[in-house]
Amino acid sequence: MKSHPPEAFLEEKFHSLGFEQLTDIQKRALPIIYQKIDSLVIAPTGSGKTECSVIPTFSQIKETKKQGKIKVLYITPLRALNRDVFRRIVKYAELDGLTIQVRHGDTSQSLRKKISDSPPDVLITTPETLVILLTQQKMLTALSELERVIIDEVHELLSSERGSQLSISLERLQLNSNQKIIRTGLSATVGNVEDAGHFLVGTKKPCKIIQDKSMRKYDVEVKFVKGSISEVADSTIQYIEKSGINSPILLFTNTRGESEFLASVLREKTLMNIELHHGSLSKQVREETESILRNGSSGIVVCTSSLELGLDIGSVELVIHYGSPRQVSKLMQRIGRSKHFRNSSARGLIITNSPDDEFETKAILDRIKNSSIEEQKIHNKSLDVLAHHLVGLSLQMGEMSIDFTYKIIKQAYPFRNITLDEFCSVLEILDSIYILSFDRKK
Repeated sequence: MKSHPPEAFLEEKFHSLGFEQLTDIQKRALPIIYQKIDSLVIAPTGSGKTECSVIPTFSQIKETKKQGKIKVLYITPLRALNRDVFRRIVKYAELDGLTIQVRHGDTSQSLRKKISDSPPDVLITTPETLVILLTQQKMLTALSELERVIIDEVHELLSSERGSQLSISLERLQLNSNQKIIRTGLSATVGNVEDAGHFLVGTKKPCKIIQDKSMRKYDVEVKFVKGSISEVADSTIQYIEKSGINSPILLFTNTRGESEFLASVLREKTLMNIELHHGSLSKQVREETESILRNGSSGIVVCTSSLELGLDIGSVELVIHYGSPRQVSKLMQRIGRSKHFRNSSARGLIITNSPDDEFETKAILDRIKNSSIEEQKIHNKSLDVLAHHLVGLSLQMGEMSIDFTYKIIKQAYPFRNITLDEFCSVLEILDSIYILSFDRKK
C-alpha cells in the first residue's frame, strides 16, 4: 500500500461510506493521519473529527491485523462516550473486516473474559481502565503489536490527574509494543494548543497541529430568576412550553446534588418526562437515558458533565444550564450539544438565581465572541500518579534500573521537569511500606 496515497482515495473512501463531501478539517487532517504522523486535530463540534481519525486508520490496520492482537486503542474520558463512539464507528470497523469491543468500568465479567481470551482488533476504553489493562499479562500480550492510539476530548484531560495518569500509560504502551505507536488526538476546544500537542505525544516528539480556527455561533439567552430553585424550575418549565420544542432538552448543572434536587423539583411541577444522568447512577439507568436522547423523545434530561462530551445526540434543539458554567470551554461544550450540526448556531439558556452567576455568564459569552478560550494548565508532577505507575511498571517489567525508569517517566510531558531526587523520594516511600524494593546502590 502506498504511504502517500492521492487525496482522491480518501475522498472516495468517505463517499463509499455515505458522506457527500468532506468537511474542511477532514480535508486537511485525513492525509496527515494516513501518513502515520502524530497529530492533534482541533475543530468545533460536529465537524467529523471521529470519522476523520478512524476511517483512514482502519483502512491501514486491516492490512496488518493479527489474530489475538489489539491494533488500535480508542481512549475517551467517559463511559457514556465510549458507548457512543462504539455505536458510531462499529460499522466502519466491520466494513474493513475488523473486530471491535468496549472495555470500561461497566463492562460485564463475561465480556471482560471474552476480550482477554480473544482480543479485538480495536478496543475502546477509558484512561482508568487502561491502567488496569497494563497490569494484566494477557492484555499486555494482546497489546504487544499495538500501532495506533486515538485520544478523544484531549482538552478534558490536560489539567487533571487523569491526564497525568494517561500520559505515563501512553509511554508504557510504547514500552510494551513492538511497533512504533502513532498517536492521534481529537479536541473541540483548547486554549493552549502547543501544550496539548506535547501532552499527546510526549516530551521530545514533534506533533502536527491541525486546527480549524473558525468559531461556531452561540445563540444564548441569560435569564435571572429572583427566588429559590423552585422558582427556577417554574421559569424553566414556562420557557420550554413557550418555545414549543418537542425534542429532548439537556439541562446541565455543576454538581450531582444540584442535578438530583432540580430533577426532583421538576417532576413535582410538570407532566413532562424528566430523566436524570450522572456518573453515580447505575449502568442501566444511564444507558436508558442515552437511548431516550438518541431516539429524540421529548422531555428534559437533567445531567452533569457525564453528557458534556462528544455524544452524537443530534436531536437536541436546546440546552439549558443552571448557574454559570464557570469556564468558556465548559459553556462551549455544554451548549454545543444543541443542534449538533456544523453549520447550525448552538442554542442555549443560562438560568440562575444568583446575580454573580448572571454577570459571570455574560463575561463568558463576551469571551466566546472574542474567541478567548482559557488555557487548560497541565497537571504537572503528580507524585501519587507517579507512585501508582511505578508499582504498575514493576508488575509489567519486573526489575528495572533507576536510570531507565526515570527516563520513561520523563518522556511523559506532565513529568518532564521531575527531578531525580523527587523520583527517588517516591521510590523510598514505596520501599518503606514494602510495596516495592528499592536498591539505592544499584
